[in-house]
Order: sequence, then structure tokens, then C-alpha cells
Amino acid sequence: MKILYEDILSTYNKIKPFLKVTETSYSEQISKKFNCNLFIKFENRQNTGSFKIRGALSKLLSLSSKEKSKGVIGMSAGNHAQGLAYSGNKLNVNANIVMPLGTPFTKIRRTKAFGGNVFLKGNDLVESKKYVNELIDKFGYIEVHPYNDYEVIKGQGTIYLEMLKQITELDFLLVPVGGGGLLAGCSIINNSLSTKTKLIGVESKFYPSLYNKFYKKKLKCTGSTIAEGIAVKEIGLIPYNYIKDKIDSVIQVSDSSIEQAIAMLALTEKVVVEGAGAVGLAAIIENQKTFKNKNVGIILCGGNIDSKIISSILMRDLVRAKQITTMTITMPDKPGQLNIISNICANSGANVLRVEHNRFTMDLSASLAKLDITIETQNEDHLTKIINLIEKEGLPVTLDDNN
Repeated sequence: MKILYEDILSTYNKIKPFLKVTETSYSEQISKKFNCNLFIKFENRQNTGSFKIRGALSKLLSLSSKEKSKGVIGMSAGNHAQGLAYSGNKLNVNANIVMPLGTPFTKIRRTKAFGGNVFLKGNDLVESKKYVNELIDKFGYIEVHPYNDYEVIKGQGTIYLEMLKQITELDFLLVPVGGGGLLAGCSIINNSLSTKTKLIGVESKFYPSLYNKFYKKKLKCTGSTIAEGIAVKEIGLIPYNYIKDKIDSVIQVSDSSIEQAIAMLALTEKVVVEGAGAVGLAAIIENQKTFKNKNVGIILCGGNIDSKIISSILMRDLVRAKQITTMTITMPDKPGQLNIISNICANSGANVLRVEHNRFTMDLSASLAKLDITIETQNEDHLTKIINLIEKEGLPVTLDDNN
């Protein structure tokens, strides 16, 4: 089977009644920061908070009445599960989703809330897939694969169709890559229209599955990443056949850059984005010279991130920017020393967040004490000024390793 531009256009007309047409807009602040013209596709605002419903809707709408009556099944611990559940509910198709035993409760609840029948089986997706096969053999369900499927690829490609209606032609489009369905769909559109836009796949450094295939490398695909939505060990065979000769390059990004991108999008664009959705901006952070003075598009493919994680990322971003710092101060164990430090902080306009006074550390003389104090400052210059004032009092300061 060969997917054409016309196939994706036809698919878009079918699934559009069930979608939000998510906006693509110019980011003035981030463009200025990186000296480029950045256009952001806010697909994180899609129904279910992810682009995955496009592929799921495409697949379900392609089924015959007889196939729909059998019901569908998929395996997922995240966005595909919710997209399939939502699509099944909208189209009156029984949607069954097998999720690993360790799946976070919030994702299980959301999948059920969208109308999915959830089966918790297997310690990972490989074991879950075995159970999917068992249920298919037993009940005749139709499998909806998250990316290795022609109809799913058609659905994912509709994102780029929308973008081209909303903005002018780009120099670069940075596309998140897990299994490759989204990049494959975008590749078909880009190639069919013969645009000058260069497509770049973006992966987590922990899971360089496309990078390995594209550049004939053998880097390990393993580890814990904040971009768990694209933590795929092997690129899909069907997507890769459309990707391999239609993209310009593949970029790997670090978790540190992904964190910075999530925080930047929250603070400047006021949006919540998951790790997989932030890799496009992470690629710009790490490759600023490549994209300088260029028209660059990124796709925020999802916004489903745990509240504890987003909270941690925002706090870590403050630490990275030297706005929250833990100082360790060695001082004589006598009255008035803490007062000296607190006055310096107060008079300098710093906010004290935490204080821990330790008299019993064995690496100091019994006449000394150690003070760990966490403060909030305006920036690194402000912090340096406070440290200098403290050390002028004869109190040596060291910074926490994270600073």
C-alpha cells in the first residue's frame, strides 16, 4: 500500500468533525531568545491532550461495519490508550486497551473516563502485547497499532495539513519521533508538495531508534527519560519506509534540554507540555546556530504530564537559572552568626526558603557549625553579590553540587 497526499487530505475531511483545529502561532519571546522565527503547533490542546486521536480516528473510520462490531484493541501506557478510548466512544466502537501493571493511576483513570475498557496485564509493553494477541485470538478484536499502521499514519499526517493552512512555508519542521508515525505522515505531505522545508526528526538521546536506522549506528536504546512518550526501542517498519528518503536529518536531545524546553513553554507560552512534546524546542536549544534567522516549526504533540513532574521541572529550572540556591556556610558556633546572614539576605532583597543548622557534623571542629540555607534571588549576579557580602564577614560559602 502506498499513501498519497490525497489519502491524507481525504482522511482529514473524515476525522475533522471529531477534532479541535489546534492553532499554529508565532512565538515572539522564544523567537527573540534564539534569533529565529519560531512557529508552534499547539497540538497539546487537542482532545485528550495529544495528537494520537488523529491516527486512532483514521483507523476506526476505515473499518467496515462488521469489523467495528467486533471491537478494537490496542496496547499503551499513555496517549495512544486515551486516543483510542476517545475515538471508540465517539464512533460507538468498543475500545479495549491493555496497559502494563505499572501504569500511573492517572492515566488509567483518564483512559477509563474516555470510555475505554482497560486491562492491566504484563510488566511492560512487550508482555502487554502478548495479552493483546491472546484477546485477539479469543474475541476477534481488530488491533490498532500506535504507529505501525497505514491508516494511523494518514491520521497523524493531518497535523501538517493544518499547519500549512495556518502559516507560511518553513525552512525547518522539527518533528518528535517515537515509533515514527507522525514523522512519516508529515514526510508524505512535505514530499508531495515539493516544499523547501527540511524535515528533521527529534529523539531522546536515550532512545535513538530512528538515528540508528537512518545513520546505520548501533547506539543503545535504554534508560529512563522524561520523554517517555517517544521512548521506543525500534522505529516502525511501515513509517520508516516513508521516512528514510524524505527527511533531512535526525537530532538527539538530552533530558536536561527537554526540561528547559518544558519550563520555557510554561513560562513564556503559558502551556503545559509533556516531554515528548517539548523535544522540538529542545533541539533548538542545543542547535541554535543551525536555526539562526530561519523559519522553524515545532509540534507540541502532547500535554499529558504528571503534576508532580511539571512542579519538579519548574523548581529545577529556577535552580538552573541561579534563582534558587542552597548555600553551605561554615561559621563559629556562637550567638549572632545566623542573624548576620539573615540580615544580609534581607537587606539584599533575597527570600530565605529553608534553613538547617548542624552542630554535629564530624568534619568540622567542635567550635564550628554548618548552616545550609536555601534562598531565592533575582539572578546569578544577585546571588554573587550576596555570597560576597557573607564572605566579607569571614564566613566561607560553598554551593550545593546542583548549583
